[in-house]
Amino acid sequence: MPAAEPAGRWERWARHPAGPAMLFAFAVVEGCLFPAPTEALYAALALGRPRRAWALAALAAAGSVLGGVIAWRIGAASFDRVGRPLLERHGLMPRVDAVATLYRRNAGLALLTSGYTPVPYLLYGVVGGASGIPLGTFVFFSALGRGLKYAVLAGIARVAGPPLRRLLADHPRRIAAAAAVLLALAVAWWLL
Repeated sequence: MPAAEPAGRWERWARHPAGPAMLFAFAVVEGCLFPAPTEALYAALALGRPRRAWALAALAAAGSVLGGVIAWRIGAASFDRVGRPLLERHGLMPRVDAVATLYRRNAGLALLTSGYTPVPYLLYGVVGGASGIPLGTFVFFSALGRGLKYAVLAGIARVAGPPLRRLLADHPRRIAAAAAVLLALAVAWWLL
């Protein structure tokens, strides 16, 4: 029964004591150092244990906001020395002005929607600090935006988790191929 193996892996991840800690760590890293596969790890954990989807969503959102606060601090305290090189390393400097403009128009809305854009949250954090967005505003709207992002994922995991697990177990290669195509399209869109 090799078809059941992918679901077995999710179960192991979901039950592994380090799974939630890794999710939190990935979310922090994604917010302040480099884009990390937080949503993929969240999906594996939530699909493995759909009843824990909401708690895992809260944990991922909290880690993401903490990472954003670290990035905000980098932008506020040492943009030229640390923030700029960090953004340059990830090719994000051309987007700094666009995010700064979003902040000038409506910082709250920019942060609320940051989880649904292809722009890494790291950029929102560093530019938020460098632009003088008050930390309280940054944390409040980041928590709402990140929380909504993971709440949507938790809802999907709770509703579609068991059928999706069966689909993935029955067609692992097709799902992997489709995911690879979607990833390639996302990367192409990002680069264009």
